[in-house]
Amino acid sequence: MHTYDDAAFDRFCSDLVNAGFSANGDQDQPCWAGPIRPSLRGHTDATRMRIQFYSGWPLRYAHVVVPGLRTGHASQGTICLWAEDDPAQIDGITLQGLWDRLDQWAAAARDGFNPEDRALDAHYLYDERSDYRAELPLQDLIAGGTPGYTAEVFGTLQGTSLLIGAGNPPDPRNIGKPVLTGAFYLRDHLADPPRTLDDVRAALSRRQRRNLDRGLTARSDTAFPEPSGGHDFIVLAWPRHDADHDAIVVSLSGLGDTLCTRALAATPNDVPALRRRAGADADLLANKTVLIAGAGSVGGHVAVAVAASGVGTLYVYDSDFLTSTNVVRHVGTRHFVGYPKTVAVRAVVEQHAPWTSVTGHDDLPYDPVRLRATISGVDVVIDCTGVLPLTAALADVCGRRGVPLIVGALFHHGALARVQRQSEGDTPIAARVDDPRYVALPPDTEAVCPAHPGFLELGCTAPVNNAPPIAVLTAAADTAAAAIDQLTARRQRPDERITVLSPMNPPFDRAGIVDPDDTPAPEYK
Repeated sequence: MHTYDDAAFDRFCSDLVNAGFSANGDQDQPCWAGPIRPSLRGHTDATRMRIQFYSGWPLRYAHVVVPGLRTGHASQGTICLWAEDDPAQIDGITLQGLWDRLDQWAAAARDGFNPEDRALDAHYLYDERSDYRAELPLQDLIAGGTPGYTAEVFGTLQGTSLLIGAGNPPDPRNIGKPVLTGAFYLRDHLADPPRTLDDVRAALSRRQRRNLDRGLTARSDTAFPEPSGGHDFIVLAWPRHDADHDAIVVSLSGLGDTLCTRALAATPNDVPALRRRAGADADLLANKTVLIAGAGSVGGHVAVAVAASGVGTLYVYDSDFLTSTNVVRHVGTRHFVGYPKTVAVRAVVEQHAPWTSVTGHDDLPYDPVRLRATISGVDVVIDCTGVLPLTAALADVCGRRGVPLIVGALFHHGALARVQRQSEGDTPIAARVDDPRYVALPPDTEAVCPAHPGFLELGCTAPVNNAPPIAVLTAAADTAAAAIDQLTARRQRPDERITVLSPMNPPFDRAGIVDPDDTPAPEYK
């Protein structure tokens, strides 16, 4: 095994020998066996334990394994001393450091782990674990009843994930894959997560046990994930910490005396679980309406970002259709080639943010009366068209109507990304040309920026903007950040920001951010 500190590893192994341990592993994954640590004696009848090393030591700590140990924060005898991403595990570089952490763990296990420290990982404690994973609408199922509630559920495989649903199952002939059947059981409290099917049974109410027995009796002798005619899997859920519930999904294989159960790692896929990933602003943004002009490479990514952040309603305007060449930088995939870009954006948004209502429209009108009517009632307009006349029209109409406007665009084939905000208290975009606080962009000519030349393409009447995908994502991220900053009323950003991605002439000769007042505006001739 290769380590990041061979000298420290040699000292660690020497200390193990002095502590009565002997090597019994291979060269790739060294393992040492020795006497049980005194602090563990109250948790197990075992007299021996193992120290298992993994590649990456000491950045990955040596794991302590006690065969037969059954307690929290221990999976199949392996004690969890540090989380995998915890940098503090480097403290295990010495044997004494490992012993100190193990003694702390033993004391916490004796006194009882705090509920918030136990996490929601019941499948780790089950005696047998499956390589399959499960996803289920946990909150929807919990909301369906009170403790003692039983619901029929079904499951379909997608890759190695069992996607669990409730209600009427789909027809296997229509989806081209088998449909598994199972049962969902809701309980009010469990002292400890179940480790076996007998533990699951003991946790159920009398009515739930009858349901379980009927489902097991109806099974044929098949192995998961083949349909059996009875219960192919079961789900047990119970409150664990505050309003959070834990759940364990158990697959079933075999029949009678040969019945085998394994726990699947499970994650919720209901809307409340998804919204948790939207961030702290999700509730604040839920009632916001955003209009996005332009569903191209930048606009599509902006739409997904603001929707995934929690925005409730999106209006997306663009009359263009997706082509195969667009897919390189667009959120849409080849599946949407030939369809309007707004259709592709709507489909992707619905996948990422099912709480967002998205409607697609043709291009925004230039007519000021129609444009005023179009933006009426929206909280923010985001212009991602890169079309100067439309940007000017939006700036004029939004300014007159008091509607905040965010403009995001790329220049010089992705060398520069500029994000402008026009809202209450900001300098109107049209007035910034004569304001020395705002840095003027250089003329968009190949002589100024030869690094990213455009190109002509069949069917195009002008050179194609050859901004690389990284520039597109940078512009989209900064545009979306400016929109969220406005929607949350924080206004922590300046009203204009230029990001230099490929250095050019001063003041854009260094990669980074250029804000108003950073430098005097240059004169271009």
